[in-house]
Amino acid sequence: MRKIFALSTALFIAATTVPSFAQDTQFQAQPQGQVAGVLSFTDPANVPQDLARIDQALNNTISFQGRFAQYGADGSFSQGKIFLNRPGKLRFEYDAPETLLIVSDGVTLTEHDKALKTTDRVPLSATPLNFFLKENVQLARDTEVVGLTKTPLHWSVTARDGSGEMDGEITMVFDAGTLALQEWVIRSSFGGGTRVVLSDLRYNQRINPRLFTLRDDRRRDRRR
Repeated sequence: MRKIFALSTALFIAATTVPSFAQDTQFQAQPQGQVAGVLSFTDPANVPQDLARIDQALNNTISFQGRFAQYGADGSFSQGKIFLNRPGKLRFEYDAPETLLIVSDGVTLTEHDKALKTTDRVPLSATPLNFFLKENVQLARDTEVVGLTKTPLHWSVTARDGSGEMDGEITMVFDAGTLALQEWVIRSSFGGGTRVVLSDLRYNQRINPRLFTLRDDRRRDRRR
């Protein structure tokens, strides 16, 4: 059984995860083979203002729940339900036949494989997901922004850890009109990556806090 996410040095990055980015025209502006650190800005003069608008949109998103589709560079595919409650809380429930559950309680990101009965953990702060799960997102302060491309349909911002302690980078894609987060791609320095596409999102509704506690899921599994 493959793992969708693998623990690596200071980065939660997919090891064997969906269709090639080259097959999706939406990502032609940010190709898979792009070298980390190559700057790409379609409107350099307005980058500070644009980043401030993205920060505001993320900070105004207290929670959402809906569906996700996950694509890996090797052509693999999986999907399921996603729950997000800022700051810090995130849950991926994978549809069968996958047996993975990934939960962030705000401090630790945990991957539990129900079939293999394995559990892996990594500090949330050591993953690129932390960039948009913080209580107060400030991309210009907290990350090194290496790209911000704007089209009539989408804005894409690419960022990496400014301290150099975390490998890889994240590209977040937003609707150009509302700046709602639509998807993200996490890439390693070796070029491999995982793309997560969001859909059917419902915003700022109450989410059961137990969904972000892995212990409750294990109790439910035992009762079954």
